[in-house]
Amino acid sequence: MTSTQSIASARVALKVYGLGIAIEGDWAEVVDALRLDFAWFVADTPQEGADVSVSIRRKEPDFDRFREAAATFVTPRNVVYQQPDRTVVDYFGRALSVRDRRTGGLEIEGEDLSIVHEAVYQFLISRLGEHFDSLGLPRLHGLGLAGAQGGVVVMLPSGGGKTTLALRAIRNDDVRLLSEDSPLLDRHGFLHPFPLRIGINATDAAALPPGHVRRIERMELHPKFALELHAFADKIEQEPRPLRHIVIGRRSLGRQAKLEPLPRRAAVPTLFREAVVGVGIYQGMEWVLQRGMRDVLSQSGPFWTRTRNCARGLAGANVWRLTVGRDHDDNWAALQKLLD
Repeated sequence: MTSTQSIASARVALKVYGLGIAIEGDWAEVVDALRLDFAWFVADTPQEGADVSVSIRRKEPDFDRFREAAATFVTPRNVVYQQPDRTVVDYFGRALSVRDRRTGGLEIEGEDLSIVHEAVYQFLISRLGEHFDSLGLPRLHGLGLAGAQGGVVVMLPSGGGKTTLALRAIRNDDVRLLSEDSPLLDRHGFLHPFPLRIGINATDAAALPPGHVRRIERMELHPKFALELHAFADKIEQEPRPLRHIVIGRRSLGRQAKLEPLPRRAAVPTLFREAVVGVGIYQGMEWVLQRGMRDVLSQSGPFWTRTRNCARGLAGANVWRLTVGRDHDDNWAALQKLLD
């Protein structure tokens, strides 16, 4: 991305599992980046009376209007201030966002394109997480694929190889992608699609055709590259698929991959961590924790919904251990047995 000045107004409307989102602003580059991020959910018509509205302004953040506010808590990427009807977030002087808790709308201002873009993206991901929980469709942190037998979820730690497997999957004619990072799991044990951009490393980015990859700067982490959804839109599974295989992955320094069956109970700790608690899923504490202890207590409903859905999914699935080696071809060959 560049910091080229843009004064033209831009808009994009999203419809994500019934949640209407309207994004507008005078910074076209940021609005267009969000359009690419959520390309699968772009609506054909504006979302009149949208459930969530986001307003983006390219200007120096006006902190003076909140000078009496005292910080509530600090995260690695921002400082959060709670007021009676709004949450104010200071991205360390580089951007300022204000969420009206009565309307759910967000206003953000700043002059750093990458910070403003990431701040809005993270807000929307957090807000969608709340929406999915309200629908009884919690996110499951893993690679979601669909093959001949049904849905397969591969749970590996960050950096464990999920993205490499996802890139192999979208090159296979007989495999469909549900989500590279967080498919949704319903109460009947079905996986639902939630496709977003795919974050890739510089080596993979260099090997892909021009026009398919975008560089994204991040707040406190190194830059990453995103494979745009238009590059694999025809590979996305549009219908829910029954969860048939749960794959618990681990890395190895060996060259060869190994796939071996596990008892169902072996998946319980991983499901608890990656779905019930959601350790690997961005939650957005600056948006989730707005009323202190009351917010913590209110999470009991989603906790039991996530537990129920995981139990139902586990009941109908086989569980496997995938030991991922240094040979990417062999890793894919081992996983593909569950997709044929």
